Amino acid sequence: MIIVYASNTGYTKQYAEIVSKNAKIDAFPVDNIPADRTNEVTIFMGWVMAGKVVGYKKAKEAGCKILCVVAVGMSPESPAQTNMIKKSLKSEPYMDVYYVQGGYDYKKLKGINKLLMKVKSKEIIARYDGMSEAEKKENATYRMVTEGYSVVSEDRVAAVVAWALMHYDNK
Repeated sequence: MIIVYASNTGYTKQYAEIVSKNAKIDAFPVDNIPADRTNEVTIFMGWVMAGKVVGYKKAKEAGCKILCVVAVGMSPESPAQTNMIKKSLKSEPYMDVYYVQGGYDYKKLKGINKLLMKVKSKEIIARYDGMSEAEKKENATYRMVTEGYSVVSEDRVAAVVAWALMHYDNK
């Protein structure tokens, strides 16, 4: 079993490293998968952009046998977020899908993503009009777009680690 990931600003990579360390399986960026490992059962981890999991298609095209997908986005975890990701992937019944909140830092973006997120950030901030400053400071998504913030933690991917350990004999 391997982990294949696509990370734009480093938060998905952090999650991949956490799962890799705790489940004792190797992790590779989607652009650097060893050819002799693509036939292994794969946990794919990618960041969410416009409701799509970036890098998923590339991992499938590389021949990865993806049985688990972890989508990392700015929104809080919820069944609705997970279902949105399942629909965007057109996931098979055998595929387990997880959505976890990660982080965002505008300063880490480059190129077209930076331009797109400049506009999107304004839309996100507008959603918090009417909230007190104290409420805004307690909201992870608001903090992500206004100051750069991360909620990456082992707890958020504990279920993924458990999935990996259940499906992989690392002895």
